[in-house]
Amino acid sequence: MSDEFKNDVEKIVKKIKKEVYIKDEVLQKIVALFLSIKKGLFPGNKPPRGLLFYGPPGTGKTQLMKVLAKNLELSEPIIIRGPEIISQYYGKSEERLRKVFLEAKEKAEKETLAIIFIDEIDSLAPRRDLSKGELEQRLVGQLLSLMDGLERENLKSEKGKEESKNHVIVIGSTNRPEALDPALRRPGRFDLEIEFDPPNVDERKEILRILWEKNVRDKNKYNIGNIDLDKIAEQTRGFTGADLLQLLNEGLLQSIIEGRNYMTQEDLLRVVNSIKPSALREFNLEKPKNRIEDIKKEIGEHKANTLKQNLNQIVEDFCKNTRFTPILINLENNNDKVASTIAYLINEKSPYPYLVVDALRFRSRWFGEMESSIRELFEKIKRLQQCVVYIKYLDAIADKNDEHLQGAILELLEYLREFNDMKDQFKVLLLCSIEKDNENNINQSIINIFEKHLKNP
Repeated sequence: MSDEFKNDVEKIVKKIKKEVYIKDEVLQKIVALFLSIKKGLFPGNKPPRGLLFYGPPGTGKTQLMKVLAKNLELSEPIIIRGPEIISQYYGKSEERLRKVFLEAKEKAEKETLAIIFIDEIDSLAPRRDLSKGELEQRLVGQLLSLMDGLERENLKSEKGKEESKNHVIVIGSTNRPEALDPALRRPGRFDLEIEFDPPNVDERKEILRILWEKNVRDKNKYNIGNIDLDKIAEQTRGFTGADLLQLLNEGLLQSIIEGRNYMTQEDLLRVVNSIKPSALREFNLEKPKNRIEDIKKEIGEHKANTLKQNLNQIVEDFCKNTRFTPILINLENNNDKVASTIAYLINEKSPYPYLVVDALRFRSRWFGEMESSIRELFEKIKRLQQCVVYIKYLDAIADKNDEHLQGAILELLEYLREFNDMKDQFKVLLLCSIEKDNENNINQSIINIFEKHLKNP
């Protein structure tokens, strides 16, 4: 039976991968879970009732559900889109939520297994400690109650010693897992958390091939053999499947505009820089420039040449041993120029997204919002894994003398330590600038994490 089940899983995985590209280990885990529950083969008495899918937009979370249901011969998942269920009338939102769960239970009675898919679940069940409205509090409470109700249904069937025919699996999808209320992430609710990473270079190449097969009508005219997929995949770091589809469509459009019935390598390369990866759309993604000549005008040629040597050494060290590298910049009016030049020099060797974040925008009078902004930034960086990040005005959120910043300092320090402890896992160059003479005001534990301090020569 186990060999037969394993073969069934492999067949379904192959079928799904023809329509949507998901990492093998992720896809096998999901298919095995659903297939074992459908066939009554799950070895435990309490199979998971909730799964949390998280990752940037465009990584295939929603599409996978539809393709999975089709290949497992299940009815379409009941899809809840967070913003759509919210009503201005008191109690109406909770009523809509209850109706969805009731519909799923009735469907499961007929079909053994029913799926509720909650898209953008963080908008429906945000962290209650950061919520300002009563509605969010009530919705989180209602969802917790409904999830616990599924568990109670399972316990009733166990006591009656009869197989449950009412198996409902709830899947939540979010690109901001840190914004979800922690109570939902406890065992018995969303038991399994599955990350959908942006694809790596080999996976991007395979996704491009799949998209080409699915979306290009005349494959004789538009021959994929004319395209160097390795080069395109290398130039599209941070791109998700949705971004790659946009790239392909814009390349095809470019060929039409120029009156050709074929697409060239140049068509795709031309539009790469005009597409902002989904994972980075909430941040300022800049095209770095070599600003060394501007720096010379500010500090003179001799000092600029000394600085240039330091910058070249930083770039050489990072490219030779690509890992988490934090650098503190304290160069008065030249901080932005130096950060841009470093990113430019790195991009000459290998393309890395360049994120620019102004820490002053994190300042807030609302309790917990600064910590939330810091958390969101570093979680994005964590999922991206390869990038150059420039945080301007770090002292705006790390001044040890400001009592309102103590929570932000602890949050920042926790992430810096996590990245530092797992240096080799993150190919991230973190550049942080501070204003002149402010270094002594920065929390010393934060200062100690930075490997290099760039100051005026």
